[in-house]
Amino acid sequence: MSAYLINYLRGTDVACQYYFFRFGNQPQRSLTALLRSLAFQIAEQVPTFRNTLQIISDDGFRVEKADARTIWQKLFVSKLFKLNLTHPIYWILDAIDESDSPKSLVELLYALSKSTLPLRVMVVSRHTPVLSTAFTKLATLLSMDTLSIGQNHTDIRFYVENGMRDMHGSDEFKNHVIRKILEKAEGNFLWVHLASQEILQCNTHDDIEQVLKELPAEMKSMYHRMDSHVAKGGKSADIELARSILTWAICSRRPLSLEELSGALQPLHILDLRHTVNQICGQFVIVDGKGYVSIVHQTAREFLTTTANLRCSINVRFGHEVIFTKCMSVLLDPALRHAIDGTTPPKLINYIATSWVYHLNHSDAGSENSLTLLVNFLEGYPVLTWIHYLALSNQLKYLAYASEALVSFVQKRKRLDSNKIPTLHRLKEREVVELWATDLVKVLGKFGGNLRDDPLSIYRLIPQFCPRSSAIYRQFGTGATLGELTISGLSNTHWDDSVARIFIGGEELAEGVIASDRYFAVLTSKGVIVVWDALSFQEAYRLSHREHVSALCFSEDASTLVSYGFRTTKIWDLSSGRQTFQVPNPDGIRALGVTFARADTAVLAGLNDRSVRILSLDAISDGWQILDARILKEETLLDGTNYNSPCCMVFNSTGTQIAVGYRGFPLSVWAIDNPRLIGRCRRSNNGRKLSHAWTGVDRAVWHPVTEEILGLYSDGCVFKWHPFHQQHQELYANASEVACSPEGTLFATSDVDGNVKLYNFQHFALVYKLSWETPVLGLTFSPDCRRFYDVRGAVCNIWEPNVLIRRSDIDDRRSETFSEAGSTALASMASETHVDMPDPILALAAPREGDFYTAGNDEGIVYLFDDNTGQKHELWRSSSQMPIQHLGWSPDSKQLACMEVGGKIAVKSVISSPAVTKSGKWTVSPVLDIKTQVDSGGITQTLIDPSSQYLLVTSQTSTQVWSLDKAVVMASIMAKTPGCNQRWLNHPLHEDRLISWNPTAFTIHLWSDLTELSTIKLESPASLVDSSHPTHSTKLLPSNNPLSPVEAGTLIERCMVTQDKNSIMIQTSQRDQSRRCHKQLHIYNIQSLEEKHDAPSPHATKPVTLPFEILTRVEVPLNILPGQRFIFLDREYWICTWRLGSDSLIPTKHFFLPKDWINPDSLALCTVAMDGAFLYPRNGEVAVIKCAFGS
Repeated sequence: MSAYLINYLRGTDVACQYYFFRFGNQPQRSLTALLRSLAFQIAEQVPTFRNTLQIISDDGFRVEKADARTIWQKLFVSKLFKLNLTHPIYWILDAIDESDSPKSLVELLYALSKSTLPLRVMVVSRHTPVLSTAFTKLATLLSMDTLSIGQNHTDIRFYVENGMRDMHGSDEFKNHVIRKILEKAEGNFLWVHLASQEILQCNTHDDIEQVLKELPAEMKSMYHRMDSHVAKGGKSADIELARSILTWAICSRRPLSLEELSGALQPLHILDLRHTVNQICGQFVIVDGKGYVSIVHQTAREFLTTTANLRCSINVRFGHEVIFTKCMSVLLDPALRHAIDGTTPPKLINYIATSWVYHLNHSDAGSENSLTLLVNFLEGYPVLTWIHYLALSNQLKYLAYASEALVSFVQKRKRLDSNKIPTLHRLKEREVVELWATDLVKVLGKFGGNLRDDPLSIYRLIPQFCPRSSAIYRQFGTGATLGELTISGLSNTHWDDSVARIFIGGEELAEGVIASDRYFAVLTSKGVIVVWDALSFQEAYRLSHREHVSALCFSEDASTLVSYGFRTTKIWDLSSGRQTFQVPNPDGIRALGVTFARADTAVLAGLNDRSVRILSLDAISDGWQILDARILKEETLLDGTNYNSPCCMVFNSTGTQIAVGYRGFPLSVWAIDNPRLIGRCRRSNNGRKLSHAWTGVDRAVWHPVTEEILGLYSDGCVFKWHPFHQQHQELYANASEVACSPEGTLFATSDVDGNVKLYNFQHFALVYKLSWETPVLGLTFSPDCRRFYDVRGAVCNIWEPNVLIRRSDIDDRRSETFSEAGSTALASMASETHVDMPDPILALAAPREGDFYTAGNDEGIVYLFDDNTGQKHELWRSSSQMPIQHLGWSPDSKQLACMEVGGKIAVKSVISSPAVTKSGKWTVSPVLDIKTQVDSGGITQTLIDPSSQYLLVTSQTSTQVWSLDKAVVMASIMAKTPGCNQRWLNHPLHEDRLISWNPTAFTIHLWSDLTELSTIKLESPASLVDSSHPTHSTKLLPSNNPLSPVEAGTLIERCMVTQDKNSIMIQTSQRDQSRRCHKQLHIYNIQSLEEKHDAPSPHATKPVTLPFEILTRVEVPLNILPGQRFIFLDREYWICTWRLGSDSLIPTKHFFLPKDWINPDSLALCTVAMDGAFLYPRNGEVAVIKCAFGS
């Protein structure tokens, strides 16, 4: 009937959407699947709704990650139901009784009572008491008609008559058969369908009459008759085959295709599987027109799984174990990796890869066989092959499903083991499963993007980047052979939740953080808004408001930012970093909250004078205008309250309501468009409402969907309150900040002790705790809810805990892998992590010889790291504890110059003979200790000459040469252009000379007295970034920010003599008149620096030209290795090499940097040592990554 109506309506060219629930199709039984399908179909047929979805998507809302309630509220109630459509929309929802939540589905329809949309809904379902109650309530809200099963006689007659057309025999005999069927039908379509199918298989009149006589009149008896016909030939092989097919049809997560079922039944080779299913399964199994196999009806499934003494009874739990065993047999096949790389993967591989955890979760957790198979899978290469396949098929979300299923499995095993003697607990196997439960979700969170780009990286790269205690590292990250990746220098033994730790810079402290899908921004105490790219963590803009800012907000599409300062409001264009508008603020009035409204054409501000003002971006000259004087104007005061200035004001997501918190007056919610008081928050005391006692509210945020308020009382209690329904719930948390996740399922709190806690919004259940001693000053979620940001002091932290990764990547928790019991058990377990952030590395230097390197940190300590022994040695400590600014080795690798930001320089002799390094002992002795006069630009460079006699000290205004023996200045010259950037290098061909480089020329000097010998002019190099295509490596600055001469000039980011000793490589950056920052790569042949006696002086030299295709890939140039191999970090953060002059324009990729390693400060310091090791600072340590780069 439903199909007939759908075809009819679509044939009349009206907007019709439909959905069929089928109990046997587990992924499609959820409400989220229904709502996504309806939204997609409506978007196809209704252009205005399609445009609305596009806007929501651009704003970062991910429909595929949201739960049913969020989708219903955000897409349907808030958007679809408010469209002004003239033609009706039709929905047909079939078999809702087979959905996961029939009652919840009907309750969603209650919202139709508030909609003006011309919507017609037909719901088809079996009668159940729960649905009957729900529809009774729905009938009080909507116009509704009910067609009972007793009113379908005409439809059944039509169905039978249409089916009997294919039966041979006279019309009189056909009518006789039809009449007999209708007499027994009793309005049951399923009975009619099964009876008709059995009759059509008869060959004689007598057979048909016999069937008509024996057909039972009710379904249970019909099913008993069908069971007697299973493998009616009686062969034991046929009975086992039928039972196997029924097991797959009943227990499979979704209907299998005939091809997949054929793979499931292997090693049996069935000639015609469709025919076999129809012949031996007694009509319990059907094959639809698209070749998918399923059980005929949910009632048939219930009959086969709950009725005893049947020919083919199915034990569901055992059936899941059988299927899990089959899945493991395929995954454990050593030939699987080759098969998925080739053109003939196993027929069932997609189902197995996405469903084995489902069957594990629904089978008997006490099965010793299942545990053995699971551990064999997890401890061998098959687990990597499985991840490889998921990456190839773009289904990595199943890593999150598997992680949670393994956690559930272990919890069930622990409960079962509590009743066993300890020797039977199999603790080692249980530990393996627990470790992999963590590893899978971390691999997804930290390496998901890398896996999608390079699925093979799961074998050769990812294990090495994992912590030493992880199962994946223990099994696959050790024992690297020649040419494989090795990583040392890091002490991380466990997974952490940190993605990045970004320093704001300067002397500014953070006051708050906001996030969009493209950017996140930190507000500083000096009125500067620092904006970073949310993907690369590269600083995009540093917007100076030039006064204290009390509120800021991104527009809905994140293309614009508004900042409300002490005197002015500024609008910033984030495509260019420019200030587009500036308007004066009302005198002495501070904004407590701002938001974009009216499709981003206006800004609303809640001000501490108890007013709401509007700034129209289409009439900017009008400035701030009071929206409506009636808003927030209390007509009567309440006893026991103090109607003072607000302490917090927040707008809802649509800008139609505002919540206002006071310290001496109740939290109030006002409607804005039609000004009126909606409600006041009355706090309960032991279940009783307090009529005269009010508690101040310090913080408040809106739930993004349900119109509830989440806030903090002044005593630290977290509460949620619905202003319309007056529902109230609270929890003592001693919190100082609160934030709600964009999809509304979680909220976060922070406290003055530095703890961040995540709670389930519905139940207020703690699900995660992050402990760190530094107080939190701001807190927010990312739009995709995979991470949260907090600011502490001068640092912005980005966190991705497992609980967020799982929730983000599991589309529908109920419809996929987990049972109610499993999900409940997991929800009750809160994870906890403690953070101990070491002092960051600020300087890094590797000598030309030896397997060691030095690093200086923020506390003024210089360490030597011995890669041979793995030991760390303190070489020098600044007496003033000033941060280390620069480190530099002498060319003979025996002396090290250490410089701290206060201007103190220490040169140390470091003995590093092979005999000494083997014992792990180092001899360090002082050579020079001086305190230089630091000018406004500070010391920019130190350099030791090849003979270790001289030390060069350079500042913005002068350059000095010190004698290391006498500790006196031997020579000094002033900068030709003070403030101009320049860099000094030892001359690679003449030890008594050094080279000064600036953007226009090389200058050759003598070391002894800095005498200038010659000048070589430079021609312009090529840009690393095409200026017409700005990328994440391009920084944009606001045009109204004046630049200092240093900022306006060329900044030297890297300068070195390359390892092949043939070139000098320099990376610079420079801002043009549009304030766009262009990076340039300069590579000069060393021979071109030699004096040319037959050429006029000064002569000119040209840079080496790299192909555009290579330049556009370069993010950080690192060096040129022997054999003319240019090594660089590309814009996807892969270490690549390319042979200079090669005809191929595709570089070789060697390994990537994990996304939680990406940090601008670390990228600026990373380098390649002389032995080819890549050195990269991370969390106060230095990672040493070795890889054979080829020759």
